[in-house]
Amino acid sequence: MNLVDELHAVASALVTAGVRHAVCGGIAVTVHGATRSTKDIDILVEPAHLQPALEAVRPLGYVFAALPMVFDRGSERERHVQRVSKIVAGEHLVLDFLLAEASFAGFLDGRTELTLSEGPLVVVSRDVLLRMKRLAGRAQDLADVEKLEATDGQ
Repeated sequence: MNLVDELHAVASALVTAGVRHAVCGGIAVTVHGATRSTKDIDILVEPAHLQPALEAVRPLGYVFAALPMVFDRGSERERHVQRVSKIVAGEHLVLDFLLAEASFAGFLDGRTELTLSEGPLVVVSRDVLLRMKRLAGRAQDLADVEKLEATDGQ
């Protein structure tokens, strides 16, 4: 599976379904100027749009849903994630829907829409991406923050 092709297929399906969303995670890091490889697709969605989002990507093969995950429950860093996967010819691709609630509430405001030949691609703003990365706080997220801040003014 080609991650870029999958990203555009997912983005198109979400736009067609009217799902308010924005790409985040490693792909958004690259979009905002700090090249980073990634093996999954992360999408921020409104909680009310989670079910329509899951339905929109089902025809693309994203049919293996994990149980909902909550990280740092009860803290100011609480994050909710719904993972759904696709397996084709032995290849596995993960699509994580991060819910715009708890510590991510309001993060869909000020999204950036890119017009690409493959269609529109909606991405979280750079400021929101930095906030998301700091909230997650894992080593990779903090490395992403450093890379993004190093691109300031370039």
